[in-house]
Amino acid sequence: MQHLQRANYGQPAQLRQLAGLQISATPYAGGSALPWHEHDEAYLCLVAAGRYTQQSSGSDVDCQPGLLLAHPQGHRHANRFGPSGARCISIFLGDASNDGVSRLLGEHRQLRLPEADRLFARIERELCATDDAAALALHAAVLELVASACRADGERRPAWLQRVLDRLHDDPLATPSLHELAALAGVHPSHLARSFQRAQGTSVGEYQRGLRIALARKALAEERHSIADVAAMAGFHDQSHFARVFRRMTGETPRDYRHRLQNAS
Repeated sequence: MQHLQRANYGQPAQLRQLAGLQISATPYAGGSALPWHEHDEAYLCLVAAGRYTQQSSGSDVDCQPGLLLAHPQGHRHANRFGPSGARCISIFLGDASNDGVSRLLGEHRQLRLPEADRLFARIERELCATDDAAALALHAAVLELVASACRADGERRPAWLQRVLDRLHDDPLATPSLHELAALAGVHPSHLARSFQRAQGTSVGEYQRGLRIALARKALAEERHSIADVAAMAGFHDQSHFARVFRRMTGETPRDYRHRLQNAS
């Protein structure tokens, strides 16, 4: 597994360094993939265009335009890009950290900001600009984005959320009801559903499916298990349903995923 510093896989189309910040925009080809890697410095990633699936130790994340991902230092992940590829903007903050930024970058999370489209458009526009004010305008746009993310992060993570996440991760094959999880959290089920969606960028059920697909990927690496067995082991009673969910979350069928692993080895 590769350790990266202030760099990403791929060739940046734009790269700017100013006042301790580094901002780059990098395109990725359709159908391509990035191997497991981690960065030696925390950073933010904006999904500017396209779509990809990010794999990590917890669950898969469906990364679409408008999503902001916070990657803490040493966060281990891999990416698989959809047919149209993607363009990502990476922001390394360097010494610009304060308490809010340190909290934001302290763990892996996904955010959808109220003014994401406007902020992303400003950053992309100023990355390409060449006039004398471009550096100042880019710096201001990035800091506004970071401030918005810090505020959103502070508002979005209720104190009970970690208890619910721990419950889901402890046994991804369990089927706790929304009422059970709400009782664990000490909130009303509808409040839990809304707050979880806002905090994690996905529903409770979809988050749990991601955990099960992560189990399935590990099982598919072992040739002794049939795909039908893997589907059952991952908590899917219907193999066709398993295949549909697997493809939606990873961009591959279970069979193609297994073949790719076999060819890589």
